[in-house]
Amino acid sequence: MGGPRCFILLGLALSSGGCVLGQRPVQEPSAGDATVLVGSAALPEPIDGLARHPWIALRDERAQGWERWEVMCCARDTPLGTVRRTSTSPLSDYGAGGGDVRIHGVFRGQRAEAMIECMRREAPRYPYRDVYRAWPGPNSNTFVDFMSRKCSIPVDLPAGSIGKDYRGLVIGASATAGGTGVQLETPVLGAKLGLTEGVEVHLFGMTWGVDLWPPALVLPIGPGRFGFDDR
Repeated sequence: MGGPRCFILLGLALSSGGCVLGQRPVQEPSAGDATVLVGSAALPEPIDGLARHPWIALRDERAQGWERWEVMCCARDTPLGTVRRTSTSPLSDYGAGGGDVRIHGVFRGQRAEAMIECMRREAPRYPYRDVYRAWPGPNSNTFVDFMSRKCSIPVDLPAGSIGKDYRGLVIGASATAGGTGVQLETPVLGAKLGLTEGVEVHLFGMTWGVDLWPPALVLPIGPGRFGFDDR
């Protein structure tokens, strides 16, 4: 949703789950260059407005097909926490069930080549391969956030992506996935501060805050933002 309707009433927008201006178009990047795409899809009702499943898709230079990395919860014959590498669409919800596919970042060229090399090397070493917890994590959101920081893929998952800020069952600190800030987390309470990420408070894995660039209120419902789409 975008345009003048976003400014009718802030209260209506908050109650309906937010509003995003200039939303990134959901379309597959053209072939040619090496490409990395980070996407997510809503889970089924009744949690479609509160929970999402993310992935990282890779495509080599001049390749036609995509290689997709993600952690699945409850896939048939797949133990919890298993890191899956498949050949499938970068924009399919792939069993998430709720649809509402969104793109959170696209990177091309030499920068993407370095990310692809890192993903193929580091994803099989993901430290939570044998664990999956819907809350507080680790889960599918934890995997994408962890690999984003590990492989310098500067994206922020939506505020409702519970598990993206998991840093351990007690307390943990790290750089932000966006790469310009720091965060300190416990399963109950956490905080993030960054030049582009702005200021966030995390309560029971859900996020509230103010994004400085592009400007937006960060909300743990719907698209996760009231304001401009993320970078």
